[in-house]
Amino acid sequence: MESAAILEALTPVLGGLNAEVDHRTSAHLGAMVKHGGESQRMQLFADVQSKADGKVLELVLLSREAMGLRAPQTHQTFEKLVELVERHLGGMRLQFRSDRDGPLPAGERSGAGRP
Repeated sequence: MESAAILEALTPVLGGLNAEVDHRTSAHLGAMVKHGGESQRMQLFADVQSKADGKVLELVLLSREAMGLRAPQTHQTFEKLVELVERHLGGMRLQFRSDRDGPLPAGERSGAGRP
């Protein structure tokens, strides 16, 4: 599958997150996820990378939400992102990475929701 087609497949995911694309190239897009006020704004980045075993879609969710209370709004949005990707891009293998915990083994969902 070509990079542009992979990004196009994200259209229902972006709609489900109420995300508005503000930057797009053939292999990258950036979008604002809108949840309430300025402090609840999140950014979603999607990059298609060429790897030895084919194309890989990397998704990054960034938030300004304070981590002191475990960032509940960000956590909820991340879980929704994962559910939407699984539903609409079901043919892709998912692998999770946490800034705090690093890469998580494939299939290990406990803890995968930690943004």
